Amino acid sequence: MKEVINFKQQREIGSIITDIFKFIREEGKSLFTIILKVTGPALLAMIGSYIFYMQTTLGNIERMIISETLGTNTIISVFLLLISVIAFYSLIYGTILGYIKSYIDTDGKVNLNDVSTFSKSQFFSMIGLNILVGIITFAGFVFCVLPGIYLGVCLSLAYPIFVFERNDISFAISNSFKLIKDEWWITFATFIVIYLLYYLITFIFQVPQLMYYFSKGFLMSEELSGDPFSIVDWFSITLDVIAMLAQYLLFTIVIIAIAFIYFNLNEKKNFTGTLESIDQLGKS
Repeated sequence: MKEVINFKQQREIGSIITDIFKFIREEGKSLFTIILKVTGPALLAMIGSYIFYMQTTLGNIERMIISETLGTNTIISVFLLLISVIAFYSLIYGTILGYIKSYIDTDGKVNLNDVSTFSKSQFFSMIGLNILVGIITFAGFVFCVLPGIYLGVCLSLAYPIFVFERNDISFAISNSFKLIKDEWWITFATFIVIYLLYYLITFIFQVPQLMYYFSKGFLMSEELSGDPFSIVDWFSITLDVIAMLAQYLLFTIVIIAIAFIYFNLNEKKNFTGTLESIDQLGKS
């Protein structure tokens, strides 16, 4: 019988990292199965729009440099890529947080159909939350970098608040600031460690791509001096797609970390898990 991870407890940075990979080790098969099932269409749309973007951009790069304008196909490809990325993130946040919600509610006996239904039912709400968080964070970066970083860390908690407390966007955003109050620096430090691990792991999938570019650039130095864009071919685009898929799917690590951070802060402020444990002992 597998050990059920208790999300509703306080954790230090080291414990959060350990439990992230423990959760992935124990639930990875079913978790990634439902992620691919739910986000699959958005992933395919991203791949298609990325290839379209590469074709239109590289095909029109000389004309764009001369005319200093973007071609219609390039604008369309960028728009399609942006829409597919927003759709993907909305689905993957809903899927992973919905999976964790089911995991907690059922003591580890997750119903994948319920997770799929939950993620799809919250799709448009998650899109709205993603767009609103993006606008607020971007506005912070426009005025100054530091407010953008501050807002980004605070608003990252809006996603678990939306899923685990109440499906209300305004409530999730306002409560994210209340939850992180007096705990911003330790949360920021935790995110630094998590993102370093995330980028280190995703970099592994970028190594073949970098090696190919380096070796091709070394062997075709004379040709590249005349046409630097000839380094990009279908094999390099394939490697780009593999690296991109790894980057987006492995973002699972960050979302699970956000869930652990949320429960850690919620336990510090509200003692939710402790009170539930006491209530269960009382019933026993």
